[in-house]
Order: sequence, then structure tokens, then C-alpha cells
Amino acid sequence: MDDFSVVVSYAEIAAKNYSLSAGQYFEVKIEYSDLTPAQFAEKLQGFTGRLDVLFKESTVLEQEIKKQLAGLRYE
Repeated sequence: MDDFSVVVSYAEIAAKNYSLSAGQYFEVKIEYSDLTPAQFAEKLQGFTGRLDVLFKESTVLEQEIKKQLAGLRYE
């Protein structure tokens, strides 16, 4: 993989105010692809559907956690 890791000098780190945020030390490459409005809508619908599933799972898990906490007793 390109730029999987990089080596930087102490001077470069000092110049970045000792920040170790990786994106500062190599160029971030973003691949763009042209989408039609229909393809965009389809992708967005897929993401929204996946979020709906995750939110429902989250609600079930939240209720289970509350149920388990209610059953805890200090002895």
C-alpha cells in the first residue's frame, strides 16, 4: 500500500507543534468517481437503510443494558 507508514524527523514533529496526527505527515489521497443523480440517491438510500437497522439494534441494546443494570444488587 502506498504511504502505509512514513518516517519523519523530530524537527518535522516539532514544526507541527508536536502533533502526531498522521494526516499531517503525508498527503491524503481521495479517489473520486462520477455518479449519476440516480446512483447517488441509491447509495444514500442504502446508507439510510443501514443506519435505520443500526439505530433499531441500538435501541434494543440500550433496553437490555438498562434491564441488566436494574438487576444489579450490592451485597
